[in-house]
Amino acid sequence: MLNFREVNILGDICDTTFGKSSTVMSPTVSIKTSLQDDKFSVTYMTIVNLGSVYETRKLAERHEEESIKLINDYMKSIKKEFKSRADRSLKVKELNSRDVVDVITASAFSPRRNAYYKRITTFRVE
Repeated sequence: MLNFREVNILGDICDTTFGKSSTVMSPTVSIKTSLQDDKFSVTYMTIVNLGSVYETRKLAERHEEESIKLINDYMKSIKKEFKSRADRSLKVKELNSRDVVDVITASAFSPRRNAYYKRITTFRVE
């Protein structure tokens, strides 16, 4: 379990609200985090265009590999930074990972739709 100092360190590393960007890797991809008790959630998000209803699953499959890779790279950088600041390693265990496609714009007159593709991965931190 993380102590108060370590929670502050982890929060400072993950903070993208002021002066830091959440789109460092790409201007079209955002990674946000949250910590509740010992559960650390990492949310990958990007905006995608859908041509039809049937493209939703294809889109998820196409972005699945990329989102998993970027979340793993993000966690490696978090662990590295945490170790240098807290003088101990951050142990994480992946609990679950799921993807979601949320349509944000749709029209009865056009088959084109905009959507958020999200991958939410939850880890247990120690």
